[in-house]
Amino acid sequence: MVKDSDADWALPQRKPITQEVLDRAIDAEEEAASREHQARDAWFDRQHGAVMLKLTDGRIFGAEPSFIPSLHDASPQQLGGLRASDNGVYLVVEDLDLHISVDGLVTRIMEESPLAIKRSGARLAGLTTSPAKAASSARNGRLGGRPKSKPKAAAQS
Repeated sequence: MVKDSDADWALPQRKPITQEVLDRAIDAEEEAASREHQARDAWFDRQHGAVMLKLTDGRIFGAEPSFIPSLHDASPQQLGGLRASDNGVYLVVEDLDLHISVDGLVTRIMEESPLAIKRSGARLAGLTTSPAKAASSARNGRLGGRPKSKPKAAAQS
């Protein structure tokens, strides 16, 4: 429906923000934060030239500063002040006035891992279509769907 003038429009009525609404929002945010990666500790390992993270769940991740765009041009002296924020949500580099999301960094490290790349490649390969795949799918459909797999023979003792 098209309105002819602005007089026909009204702002939607909003519910008042109560303490109960605020408490629910805070609880939801804390729940979401508990599912994110958080750092217990962070440091720059000069010997290996790597930014290191120890997460609250005990896993340890490391990456060269060149892998982290914000730290690409940082000097070892600047990286020496690297630390985790008090709540573990950020990596902090005071000299560069940087706050880097721990969850975002860990996600990036994991997405760039060889296993993740292999899995995404396999997923993309499965999405490809061709006349041969279409014909095979049509044949299987006429026969009642995907052929049932044959049970594997029991191992002979």
